[in-house]
Amino acid sequence: MTTDGGGWTLVLNYLHQGGTNPSLNIRSSDLPLLDSTALGVDESGTQYWGHASNSLMNALSFTNVRFYGKTSNHSRIIHFKTTNANTISYFKTGTGSCTGIGAGFTSLAGHTAFLPASMNAMLTNQGDYAIANHPFHEGCARYWIIGITNCGGAINAVPLRWEVDDLVLNCCSAIPNVNPNTFHQIWVK
Repeated sequence: MTTDGGGWTLVLNYLHQGGTNPSLNIRSSDLPLLDSTALGVDESGTQYWGHASNSLMNALSFTNVRFYGKTSNHSRIIHFKTTNANTISYFKTGTGSCTGIGAGFTSLAGHTAFLPASMNAMLTNQGDYAIANHPFHEGCARYWIIGITNCGGAINAVPLRWEVDDLVLNCCSAIPNVNPNTFHQIWVK
């Protein structure tokens, strides 16, 4: 509770073990807890795994969203916050997008990633997956995506994607380049 003045509430926590493809957990009545932060730990299926549904996000009063992510695929870290109104509305309703997040963010300690500054695309209207499924990315190069594939418009049509400021799956050929350990978190206050 010391990052950027403290007071943050964890609303998304996926510590994913490489080589696995566990299901995401949409939480509608409780939030994920914080346990390990070490890459390679498998928290799937535990009380630490999951993300808040749109209805649960809507019940929270917040004006800041903080993203944190890292992968065993490279050394860059995503760590930034935003007050972007589009992002807040999108995460609360599942309708809309994160338009403007690439220009409206503040880097926090350790942020070395290209995203969100390099973002030039995003998916829209993803419902309860808004927080996880391509909220922002840089065209076929760098992504924030958690355990979902949206190739050809069908979620989970090919192996799941776990990406932090990189591209580990060639969506067109559905051949994963790697399946690294990843850690994604989103906090609000």
